[in-house]
Amino acid sequence: MCLALLLTACGASAVADDDDDQPAIDARIDAVTSDADDLDFSKVYAHSGTVLYRLDTGTLQPVEIGPFGLASGSITDIAVDKNDRMLGVSLDNIYVIDTATGAATLVRAYDGDENFTSLSFVPVDIQDPNSAERLVAATDEGTVLEINENTGATTQIGAYGTTANGLIRSSGDIVAIYGLGIFATVTIGDDPDYSEPDHLAVINPSTWAATPLGVGTTYDRIFGIGFWKGKVYGFVDTTTGGIIIELNPNTGAVVGAPVTGPVRWFGAGVTTDAPIIGKPR
Repeated sequence: MCLALLLTACGASAVADDDDDQPAIDARIDAVTSDADDLDFSKVYAHSGTVLYRLDTGTLQPVEIGPFGLASGSITDIAVDKNDRMLGVSLDNIYVIDTATGAATLVRAYDGDENFTSLSFVPVDIQDPNSAERLVAATDEGTVLEINENTGATTQIGAYGTTANGLIRSSGDIVAIYGLGIFATVTIGDDPDYSEPDHLAVINPSTWAATPLGVGTTYDRIFGIGFWKGKVYGFVDTTTGGIIIELNPNTGAVVGAPVTGPVRWFGAGVTTDAPIIGKPR
């Protein structure tokens, strides 16, 4: 997702395990059809602090939509529900964002004190396309929170847990897709300095425990994550610009050549009913 939102975080943790509740990555993502004849219809969005973009998943190039138009401050992450409604957050406020223009409209001030680094709409029942959705965030301590978008209040609903190498922390983003599951980018260790490589992780929708995939991505500061037709995309912030990468959804490894550019990525989001495979809905 993003940059840290506020200065204080809750500090709960739970041990991640491989029990039967841990969602397996749907095997259908291994049977993705070719996009060669498809129009670019991606609803994977990413942003800098001030401008909204859409990802062309055929070329991995960002397509500028428009500026948020904030008088001050930056958008630090976005979330998109199944009806393509986009919310964004800054350090102090919650906004509705127009996906056609990028314009942000204030919903309310945000008065929580959590240092969260990930934001997504998540279906209450990940397998039911008619399920209600809730706004979920994760902190740099691995705590998972539900945010009431009307009041700004937060409630802890779980935690990413720990590994033998330390606490599993949110490094950047979380994304949930109907019929598939929940992914996140995480960092492992007791020092949240973003110096260790990030991991792609699968999140248990019942406990919110994280299972990191593979040995890491070789990138840190993957502040945004998206999914489209079997492919996971990461948006990396650097001190001089940004990098867009594709991640193997089964191993977490980087696939193909990264795309570098001048935009520093603050976050990303995708509609919760993004297609797993096949043609446009």
